[in-house]
Amino acid sequence: MGVRSSASRTVRVLVLSSRLPAGGRSLTMAPLVRQIDSLRAAGVDVSSYQVVGLPKIKYLKAIPEVRKLARGVDLIHAHYGFCGWVARLASDRPIVVSLMGSDLLGAPDREGRIGFWSRWEVRSTRHLAPRVDQVIVKSVEMAAVLSGVPSHVIPNGVDIEAFRPRSRTEARRVLGWPPDVPTVLFPGNPEHPRKAYPLARAAVEWAQDRLGREIRLVALRGVAPGQVATYMNACDAMVLTSFSEGSPNVVKEAMASDLPVVSVPVGDVPHLLEDVPGCFVCSRDPEALGERLVLVLRERPAAGGRKAVQARGLDLASVAARIIKVYEAALGSGGHPSLGTKPPDGFLDSGPRQHSLSDPTVQKA
Repeated sequence: MGVRSSASRTVRVLVLSSRLPAGGRSLTMAPLVRQIDSLRAAGVDVSSYQVVGLPKIKYLKAIPEVRKLARGVDLIHAHYGFCGWVARLASDRPIVVSLMGSDLLGAPDREGRIGFWSRWEVRSTRHLAPRVDQVIVKSVEMAAVLSGVPSHVIPNGVDIEAFRPRSRTEARRVLGWPPDVPTVLFPGNPEHPRKAYPLARAAVEWAQDRLGREIRLVALRGVAPGQVATYMNACDAMVLTSFSEGSPNVVKEAMASDLPVVSVPVGDVPHLLEDVPGCFVCSRDPEALGERLVLVLRERPAAGGRKAVQARGLDLASVAARIIKVYEAALGSGGHPSLGTKPPDGFLDSGPRQHSLSDPTVQKA
């Protein structure tokens, strides 16, 4: 059953976000593309507006256009705190805000410190939360920051068809990698301070000394979203060392691919990896991380991440159904009719959906 009003009209939702991936670019908003597709598959009429341009100024410039677009929808779903402010200032429509992580937890520098502007952004986000109809956060840690403001803890879903175990040998052949060199994936741009690449590098060097052989550390920098699954299938393990995260989708994607994950305790990763065979959470220490990498590379324990993803309802269809429940709450609070939430039969059995920015419902600033 789709999402419809009492007049049998599909409910219209405007998704407001920063730039979405296109033309092979590797951007952090790829999970949102999949979320939009899964909501459409579940019967929601979703259009999208991307806030692009100069930092900070772009949000102010977007307000007039969002005000016009809002007249044709029933609800606005803003992704990121500043986009939430655009929605709030532009329209009196019901608003759902999905907070992404740094907008509520701050963006640490290379020493893990939160600077002035990031602290200001966190205050802005906390000021916004009680002024919208519903708030979605990615982790319990984020919900705790919103003291006194109810929120829904809903991590982004993972495309379990695109991310699945495949032949490591074939993946390396496709990428042109050496077939027999142990390879560890670093899920981010090494130049981004929040990702704490020096710690990952130190952990791999410690493991390399212990194993007595070369270990390649490959970063997901400049990698098109469509190639991420191949990188995961080509690697032996992934190491996550970020200072701050919400619910990193890259961890769920690795789990769905049965790629062993070694991580520091950040965001909801301890919960995601709890009791998952082949995955480990340890202290922010190169030796502790290196020891787990040695264990994975030497013993190659059987991974159980994919089963955990499915058991915890982290696939796209399950997450879309939870988001629709939030839409129902937002529209209900504004006097709108209740909504249906059941995804169409067979959705989980369908192949991965491609999202194109040539779609006429997608607009850019």
